[in-house]
Amino acid sequence: MSDIPPTAPPIVAVVWEDAKVIDSGAWAENKDHNYKPHLFYQVGFLLSHTEQGVILTQAWHPETCAARDQIPMAMIRSMTVLQPAPAPPKRRRSKG
Repeated sequence: MSDIPPTAPPIVAVVWEDAKVIDSGAWAENKDHNYKPHLFYQVGFLLSHTEQGVILTQAWHPETCAARDQIPMAMIRSMTVLQPAPAPPKRRRSKG
């Protein structure tokens, strides 16, 4: 067994559009039929990226992962690979 951990999948930010129920009751006024996108913003480890869609997870380990979300490509508006943040500065130890 190697001491070098395997590389984790890339972390991505995905903007995707979902369907939406517009009215809460059985009847609605027959006006204002303007389409308004219902966008979601999701961040996760990219487990799969195919022509059909992507699969994301919130937590990853070489042997297991958290529950997975599948998003069809037709629903995806954008996907950005995120870069690691710089390491925080080291704290100085106070003398005393």
